[in-house]
Amino acid sequence: MLSRALRSLLGREAENLRGLYTDPPCSAASEYPDVPAPEAPLSPIILAARWASHSLYGEDMPGIALDLLEAEFDTPALRRLAGETQIRNSADAEPLVGRMFRELGLPYPLQEQQAKWIVSRQLAREVIAGHRNAWAAASHLEIVVWGWVPANSDLETIFSISDEIDWDVPQRRSLSELNTALIAAFARIATMSPEGLDGPKLPDTDSREQSV
Repeated sequence: MLSRALRSLLGREAENLRGLYTDPPCSAASEYPDVPAPEAPLSPIILAARWASHSLYGEDMPGIALDLLEAEFDTPALRRLAGETQIRNSADAEPLVGRMFRELGLPYPLQEQQAKWIVSRQLAREVIAGHRNAWAAASHLEIVVWGWVPANSDLETIFSISDEIDWDVPQRRSLSELNTALIAAFARIATMSPEGLDGPKLPDTDSREQSV
């Protein structure tokens, strides 16, 4: 009887984990009303931070430049970048990307650590708003943005939860407990103040007023 119950529990846990990284996200905004909404995906600050933290690649940038033009941003470098067909890597794109961000009014280049925190806060706000799967965001933060090296206790919590989900069922917390702890850690990162982000003060470019 006990063996059958244990097999049933293990089966339910395995089934629950199948869509862990791909299930549609759920909003936690009502639970964390103090968390601001995320910046627009095409906010130049967010794009510059993603670029500086190596979350974007050179071959991504012509398409992003085209999206920015369609969103009514406009600079000479932006137009040139949107028309580029020979970009194969980040080194190819860097001269035009740097010009584009400077023309959009950013103090480019961003410091890498500052960029990582901006990306982390944006991802956290997207998780709380229900725009991004929390487990996929945790994996992206750990592997792509921070390279498995947490820069504060909240990131350490997120990374440890990402590891714990792979433990055998008897040794780890329930999925519900892990979800709750993960969302709480994201909420703390999402409410980091600008003063907590090292580096020069960044202009607010989450509007088309910065178009030139």
